[in-house]
Amino acid sequence: MTYFQFKKYIKDSLEEVVGEYAAYEAEKIICHLTGLSRTALSLRSREEMPETPKETENIIARRQNGEPLAYILGKTDFFGLELYVSEACLTPRADTEVIVERALEFLGERNAEVLDICTGSGCIALAIAANSHATVLGVDISAAALAVAEKNAKKCALWGKVRFLQRDALAADFLDGEKYDLIVSNPPYIPTADIAALSAEVHREPMLALDGGADGLVFYRRFLEILPKHLKSGGAMIFEIGYDQEAALRTLCEEAGLPCEIFRDYGGNVRGAVIKV
Repeated sequence: MTYFQFKKYIKDSLEEVVGEYAAYEAEKIICHLTGLSRTALSLRSREEMPETPKETENIIARRQNGEPLAYILGKTDFFGLELYVSEACLTPRADTEVIVERALEFLGERNAEVLDICTGSGCIALAIAANSHATVLGVDISAAALAVAEKNAKKCALWGKVRFLQRDALAADFLDGEKYDLIVSNPPYIPTADIAALSAEVHREPMLALDGGADGLVFYRRFLEILPKHLKSGGAMIFEIGYDQEAALRTLCEEAGLPCEIFRDYGGNVRGAVIKV
């Protein structure tokens, strides 16, 4: 079997589950199994494989059963970083990279202090730290997620530029007197009633990272109430939001007397908000 045939076999096996992403995932699986880069795999596409890796069928079966590929492989890519992931945290998604882009655009070359709330795997915090002069504090309610984030900080050689603490964003004593140049967050924002209809794959991820309360806006209300006083002069907040939450967030910002700029991801979907004080 050639590498090309092997890729086609995996792609065909996954097509019903992941649709248009089957070829991409097949490539990632082969690179994981063989240790080859995507470039090396492409160059060897017509070569015979020495053997079919024993893990292949197990990986295919797990993926067909709806388990996220990142959990199966134990890693994923985000903003140029290879990150460890587990079922303790949400899988970093490419769409979230626009949050990092907006953060970096706002920070420029400043030696800024950044707070990342609901940090999960640490993907946003680490991407900002790796590509700016900022130091970042990532906070999350989940000790298991923070263990993943700390492992990633060490893996990416960013320990020192980033640190992590366990904190409940909805608690009365969430923050003391700290102030930041920028606060970012990809909080839970899916309405509770909508969670049942999510895909089997999403149901494998921690509900704690998905459930945004009855209308999906619990965290945003809390953030707009307490976070402005924790921003330095000229500071900003950048949040990821749901594709259908633009009007609701604009209303919340108007009620709080705060300007709100909504931006989209590369797929054209509403993805985030920049709120300045």
